[in-house]
Amino acid sequence: MFAQLDASEAIIFGSPTYMGGPAAQFKAFADATASKWFGRAWRDKIAAGFSVSLSPSGDKFSTLQYFHTLAMQHGMIWVGLGEMPLPANGIDRLGSFGGVMAQAGQEPTEIAPNAPDKLTGELLGKRVAEFALRLEK
Repeated sequence: MFAQLDASEAIIFGSPTYMGGPAAQFKAFADATASKWFGRAWRDKIAAGFSVSLSPSGDKFSTLQYFHTLAMQHGMIWVGLGEMPLPANGIDRLGSFGGVMAQAGQEPTEIAPNAPDKLTGELLGKRVAEFALRLEK
């Protein structure tokens, strides 16, 4: 189950925010990482996170905090978004520094999350990749 994650330089945690935290499926994944925790398998691996919910706030920050705590328990290195909120292109329009927040309901993925939210997610992925390259040197 974890072979690809073990081999990676970074893990970006993601889950919809549901009832104030990550969805049950993510919590089950997190609980299953206990063996990785005991063995310190993910120590010094890069981590980041993203979440999506229906409303602009939607308590997504609680989900990002959960991801951050999980990463810290594993001894990982957290990478935040690093973007200023609300530039003209809409990047980080929901104003999150600790990870990516996106807004969507039950719309098709062509509609939501919207283009600025998707771009924000891409920028986080790029930033994580850049940090991974820096650490390899």
